[in-house]
Amino acid sequence: MKLRLLKLLALSLVLSSLIVAPSFAQNKQTLSAVVEKINELKNLENTINAKIAKLEKLKKQLDDEKKQLEKMKKDVDEYVKKRKKEADDYYAKVQKEVNDFLAKKQKQLEDLQKQIATEKIKKLAAIYSNAKPQAAAMALSKMDEDVAAEILVFMQARKAGAIISKMQPQKAASIFQKYLIKKDNLSISKQ
Repeated sequence: MKLRLLKLLALSLVLSSLIVAPSFAQNKQTLSAVVEKINELKNLENTINAKIAKLEKLKKQLDDEKKQLEKMKKDVDEYVKKRKKEADDYYAKVQKEVNDFLAKKQKQLEDLQKQIATEKIKKLAAIYSNAKPQAAAMALSKMDEDVAAEILVFMQARKAGAIISKMQPQKAASIFQKYLIKKDNLSISKQ
């Protein structure tokens, strides 16, 4: 647009100089100068157009590269999101396996502790079975009633009855009641 204005301005100068100019030689010189200026302006316009075309080409390249970078960023974001989900899923799976393993080991530990406690109770039952009923009754009366009842469970019924009969009636009744419950629980767990 500016170039065209410059061309029109140069042309108007040429025409005005032809009209106003006193001599033909002077008009010829002026005309040559104007033609030379017009040619310079055309060269300048061509240079500017070439630079504009180059800039537009560079802008297109930049736009294409920007689109590629945005696509790459989107791909990377999706990849990271997918890998994070996989890692979270794997962590949850491992965490569940660890918790299951710990629960299993905890149950095994509890079972082992029960087994050890039962073995100790059985040994105590064997010891008190061989003791005199009066001495065993005294010792069991001083113990926790649940422990005393458990010891009696692992004795022969006749020996357990002899020991309970030597206890004070109130204590004997309480221990015997617990003895019956534990005996039922033991027979149920064996089935």
